[in-house]
Amino acid sequence: MRVRTGVLRSLMTISVAIAPVALWASHKVVSPTSSASNDKVEIAATITLDQAEVTKKLGADAGQGVVLVEVRLSPKTDQPLRISPDDFYILSHDDGQRSQPFTPDQFAGKGGLSVARGPGTAGGFGVSRPGIPIGSTPGGTMRRLPGNGAGVGNSGGEEGGMKTETNDKDQGNSPLLTALKAKQLPDATGTDEISGYLYFPLEGKHKLKNLAVLYRGPGGRLDLEFEH
Repeated sequence: MRVRTGVLRSLMTISVAIAPVALWASHKVVSPTSSASNDKVEIAATITLDQAEVTKKLGADAGQGVVLVEVRLSPKTDQPLRISPDDFYILSHDDGQRSQPFTPDQFAGKGGLSVARGPGTAGGFGVSRPGIPIGSTPGGTMRRLPGNGAGVGNSGGEEGGMKTETNDKDQGNSPLLTALKAKQLPDATGTDEISGYLYFPLEGKHKLKNLAVLYRGPGGRLDLEFEH
């Protein structure tokens, strides 16, 4: 009886020790939401880094190196407000990467783009190193290219800027392109709430607490931080 009692006590101790860990795991935030507002507009943004979660939300595999941001924007006045994906940037505080969102065609259309830091940027690398993966073809081939060419976001040689180049041999990914176009934040003008996805390229691994979405549009300037 004493042996059984000792075993029971040991099992109870283990259960108590495991319970907080299991509780923490069940409350782990995969896609946190941040919000900010001013006199003209209120914005809420939900960010997703995990590739499996991005695939689940899009209904198609976008590959690695894609940050998905769901934006909900609500004008606060009776004056029509122009809303565009180009009003937004993603910023990585830890290494200075900053970029505007890609269009669906840039990610999954024919001759799609890849991203890498341009030469001469802080912590940057030369064009001989491949850019980040930004999706895959229907056959499963990862799409990535050298990091020089036309600029995206604050590229063109600025610190943290991103360089892109077109791959003329890339045949695109039609299922992914359809999904991206269907869920993208629209370019529109009005007074009603509007929502949709933004597709940001981001090289390397990052913690959510080091990322921010910046709004720089007709409604003013707002910074949405993800401190989780």
